[in-house]
Amino acid sequence: MPDLQRTKALRDNWLGKRDGTVFVEMQGFYRIVTGVVTSSENTFNLIIDTGSSYTWVGAREENEYMEGYASHPTSQIVNIHYGGGMVHLRAITYRDLLVLDDLAIHSQEIGIPIELVGFPPGLDGILGLGPSRLNDGIAEDGSTIPTVVENLFNQGIISYAAFGIYFVPRNVQNIGGTGLLSFGTIDTSVLTSGMEYVPVTQSFPANEFWGVDASISYENTPILLPTSGILDSGSCRILVVDNAFKAYQSATGAVIDSFDSNRRLIITQDQYDNLQTLSVLIGNQSYDLSPNAQIYPRTSSDQHIFLVVQKLTATGGLGFKLGSPFFERYYIVFNSTSLEIGFASHIHTQSTSN
Repeated sequence: MPDLQRTKALRDNWLGKRDGTVFVEMQGFYRIVTGVVTSSENTFNLIIDTGSSYTWVGAREENEYMEGYASHPTSQIVNIHYGGGMVHLRAITYRDLLVLDDLAIHSQEIGIPIELVGFPPGLDGILGLGPSRLNDGIAEDGSTIPTVVENLFNQGIISYAAFGIYFVPRNVQNIGGTGLLSFGTIDTSVLTSGMEYVPVTQSFPANEFWGVDASISYENTPILLPTSGILDSGSCRILVVDNAFKAYQSATGAVIDSFDSNRRLIITQDQYDNLQTLSVLIGNQSYDLSPNAQIYPRTSSDQHIFLVVQKLTATGGLGFKLGSPFFERYYIVFNSTSLEIGFASHIHTQSTSN
C-alpha cells in the first residue's frame, strides 16, 4: 500500500475510536487536567502543554511528590527552560504509575523538581504532550525519556500514538468542564467540519515541535508572510514576530497597556466594533478568528478590551506561536505516527462569549 494510502487508512480507522478521554478544566489562564494520580495516591493538577514533552509534578510545597509502591528513582537529571527562559526547571526523573482519569500508565517517567523558578503559583506541574524529539538532550546523561503518549501507545492502552484537543472558550458555560483531551481517538461529537491534515513542517526549529507552515492576514491583508511556527497549548496568547505584531497593532489601532505586566494590546469598544477577521492560512485552509476570538474575556469592571495577539520576543527562529486562544476555536489532532496535525472547526468556533 502506498504511504499516502496507508496514512489515510490509519487515520480513517482511528476516527471514532474511544480509547480514552480526559476532561479539561481551567485554572487562571491555563488549561489543566485535574486529579492526575501517582502510586502514592498523590493527586496533581497539570498544565496541558503541546510545547514541551517532559511530564513533571510537585511544584507546590504543600503538594510535594511522595514515593509510592511503584516509584523508582532514576539517575536522570533534567534541565528545561520554558517561555523564552522565564521558567526554569531542574528535576530528577522517577518512574511511577501515572493515572489520567481511566488511563493507567505504568513506569511513566515523571520529573520531580530540584530547582524551579518562575512557575505559575497554584499549579502542580506540566503534562508534556509535545513530540518525543523535544525530550532529546534534556537529560544530563543524554538518555532518552519517553513521553506520556509514547507509553500509552507502547503499552497498548491506546490504538494510535495520537491525541485530540478540544478547548471550550473561557466564558462558555459547558457541562463537564472546559474541554476534552482525547488519547487515541477523536471526539467527533463536537466537530462541525471534516478534519484537514497537514504534515509537520520541515523547517528548523519548528520541526522539533508540533510545527506548521503558515501565513497570517488581517482583513485579507497579509501581516505575516509564509513562515514556520508552533502550536503551543501551554501559552495563553497568540504570539507573532515584531513586524507582524506592528502591522496588526496599526491595523486595529490598539495600544500597549503600560500598566499591564504582560504589556498586552488594548482597544476601545468602538475599535472592537470595527475589529476584522484574523486569518491563519495552514496548508490550503484558512482558519479564521472572529473579532470575539481575538480578545480576552471581558468583565464589567474592564475599562479596556485586551487583545490576545502579542509580540513574540524570544523568537528562537520561530515566526509565531498559536496558543490556547487558537485552540479554543479549532479542534486539533496531533498524530505522532504520521507526523501530521489535523484541524477542524467545532461547535464553539464562532462563539461570542468573550
